[in-house]
Amino acid sequence: MARRRFEEPSREASIRPDRIGSLIGRIVQERLVRGFADPRIRGLVSVTGVDVAPDLRTAMIRISVLPDRYGPRTLSGLRSVSGLLRRVVRDETSLRRVPAFEFRLDDSLKRAAALDDAIREGLTLGGEDDPDAVARAAGEAARTPDSPEEISEHRRTSERTSNQTAGDGPDSSEETS
Repeated sequence: MARRRFEEPSREASIRPDRIGSLIGRIVQERLVRGFADPRIRGLVSVTGVDVAPDLRTAMIRISVLPDRYGPRTLSGLRSVSGLLRRVVRDETSLRRVPAFEFRLDDSLKRAAALDDAIREGLTLGGEDDPDAVARAAGEAARTPDSPEEISEHRRTSERTSNQTAGDGPDSSEETS
């Protein structure tokens, strides 16, 4: 029995779903930029990732919508135009079967921004040598503000912190020698 020179990749190690996902993401993003007649699709909508099932029958498209209040309505609008998007993908590719699209809101960008703010705030408040301040700030940023009051309080705190860092705050007294 002859030994095979190259072993065939297993179904799990196949890169085809990743390649198709990347292609679908690019095409859907281009179509989103051109816009739709559906009034539910509002705000800045961007594709953050596409996960295609190994059997190539479904594709989960993660989207980010800014401002956040348009997210649920935009999601329902995209679900209603999924047939149009599948047709656009079919016309622009040589795929025999275009996967069914599922849309999900992706809040990873919001969480990353909150974590980045927490790290900056922790470094500003406690200095680089105080790991407890960084941990406290990261713990507070893990929960994103939901109500308008919490958002305005977060902005005031951020502005106060940035003013103190810039030297405009109450702690900045100029020393004269």
